[in-house]
Amino acid sequence: MVDEFIEARKPLAWNSTALLGLCLVAIAPTVSVVTGFVFEAGLIAILVFILTKMWLFGLPAFWHLKVEKKPISWSPPNRGGWGVSLALGLGIMVVIITAYLLLGEMMIQKQTLLELLEPVGLTKPGRLAGAILFWVFINSVLEEYVFRWFITSKIEEVCGGKWRSIFLSSGVFTLHHSIALMMFISPLGTLIASLGVFIGGAIFSWIYLQYRSVWVAWVAHACADVAVFGVAWHMIIGF
Repeated sequence: MVDEFIEARKPLAWNSTALLGLCLVAIAPTVSVVTGFVFEAGLIAILVFILTKMWLFGLPAFWHLKVEKKPISWSPPNRGGWGVSLALGLGIMVVIITAYLLLGEMMIQKQTLLELLEPVGLTKPGRLAGAILFWVFINSVLEEYVFRWFITSKIEEVCGGKWRSIFLSSGVFTLHHSIALMMFISPLGTLIASLGVFIGGAIFSWIYLQYRSVWVAWVAHACADVAVFGVAWHMIIGF
């Protein structure tokens, strides 16, 4: 009887552990964005940005290896999916570019974007190019590692269900993006862009759960980032 009670308690304890890890990681991007965009905290915002990136990189690995005592995994793409991810990513690129061509002036004003980026030097071609490379090849990988491998997986453990996990993780993914978007685009633009981010996050989460590799999901994410930063480059630098 005692053994049965212990066994019945294990899933609850396991889910509680997953929930705690989920909350500790999920809050970090919002803290960084609020500090940088809402409070405009200057050097403090840069420091918070660096610290939260370290937190987002280190805590999921620590939680996986030390708290949950699971083995190291490099998320090998053993189940394929490269073509599917690339096709979805190219589709996202087309949607983003089309939305910019049709709604660009309604969504974002060039002067507003320049005023936001000029204090950190991102109106200069060299610095902007470096930032784009960072976001496409490093930050997007980190986001897949955090939002797909860790957050989506933890929501799946806590809540169960593929689509529930996809939609909830997409909501977490969208929150900090929406806060940032509010700072430099119109309310209509924020609504449209947030919907786009949510759909993109849902696609990335679906790819991850389908193929169980952050590298496969990253392909679609990188395509989306290329389109977004291509739009930013066009607005700030021109072609």
